[in-house]
Parts: sequence; C-alpha cells; structure tokens
Amino acid sequence: MHALSVHEVARQCLQAFTRLMPVSQAAFYCVDRHLEARDFQLHGMSGEMHRDYLDNYRQFDPLQPRNCLSSGLAVVPLGFAMARQPPRDTRRYGDFLRRYGVVDVVEVLAQRAGQPQAAISLLRTADQGAFTGEQLAQLNALQTLLQLAVANLQPTEDALAGLTPKERQIALLLRQGASNKQLAQELQVGLPTIKTHLINLFRKTGVSSRTELVGSLFL
Repeated sequence: MHALSVHEVARQCLQAFTRLMPVSQAAFYCVDRHLEARDFQLHGMSGEMHRDYLDNYRQFDPLQPRNCLSSGLAVVPLGFAMARQPPRDTRRYGDFLRRYGVVDVVEVLAQRAGQPQAAISLLRTADQGAFTGEQLAQLNALQTLLQLAVANLQPTEDALAGLTPKERQIALLLRQGASNKQLAQELQVGLPTIKTHLINLFRKTGVSSRTELVGSLFL
C-alpha cells in the first residue's frame, strides 16, 4: 500500500474513531523522536481551546507521549495517567479540562519499534460521561486500526533535525513561552548570544517572529 500523508491518515483515523466511539472532541497528532506531539489535526475542538492547551497547560498534561510510553499501555485513561503525576500538576490540568467542560480523556497510541509514532486523543463532556470499562476494551480493539494506519504514514522530516543542539533547546523553551532573559539563564549565556541564536533560528526556518517559529516547528 502506498504511503499516505499525515493529513490523510489523520482524517481517516479521526473519522473512524469518532464514528465508532461517541466523543465531543478529538485530536490526531504525530510524535517526533523527542517524544513531543506535533502536526495536530483537530475534530470538534475549538482553536481557542487548543491554543490555551499549547500555551498554558501542555506541560501539566499527564497524557503527553512520554508519559503514555512509560505507562506501558496502548490505550491510556486520564484517571490512570493523573494518578502517576504530582497532585499539583493534576489540579492544574483538571482546571483546564473543567474550563472547557471535559470530564474524561483517553489517549490511543500507535508505536513503531517501541516508540510512539502517532496518537489520538478522545475527549468527552458531561452529557456523554466518562468512558466505561467496556468502551476502553473497544478502544483497545480499535487501536489496531490506528497501528495499521500509522504503518502507512508517509515519513516526514523532523522539523528540529536541521538545528544545532542549542537551537533545539531554545526552540523547545520558546514553545513554553520563555523570554530572552529566561533563555539566557537556562543556557547560562548572555543576551547577545541568545539574540544571535534567535537570528539563526529565524533564518533557518524562514520566519520572522517567535510566534511564527513555534508554529513552524511544533504546530
């Protein structure tokens, strides 16, 4: 079977999962070699909610790829994941979910050679209620579909591959909203050095602002 684009695989997977499992919102994303989620494709989720997640709450998400990988599960329920992280992070992420009326989330992962390659996040609101044990069993069966779809995923170049280690570190910190001063403190260099790194990053990625840089590399 010929390789499919990320967009096509995401469309097919989101369509199949949301037809077979009642949810209010869903998101498909790829996982890079740094175990970071990227190339999000949304279903029923507002851009406002997604931006709020990326800008303010991603770091508190117990269902991030590295957390799901360490769980040893292919289908990871929110409650299970929350129990494995610090209570303060659970409270922060719970606040985010409640703000948008979400009562439960399940992450379904597809792996290749022991590493997550893509995942689908399924969200439910109060009118649908939490996922039942029977529904989690159904999702474990559906995970095979995701696994097969990802096997046909067209390889994409890691957007961070062309960056130096320092540039990758800066890019990841920028995604978390770090200021130039915070970057300098984290890397233990002066502000002029940070500005030079940023100029090089902008040149390599063809952007002209920090916001465009984050969007180009991670969204």
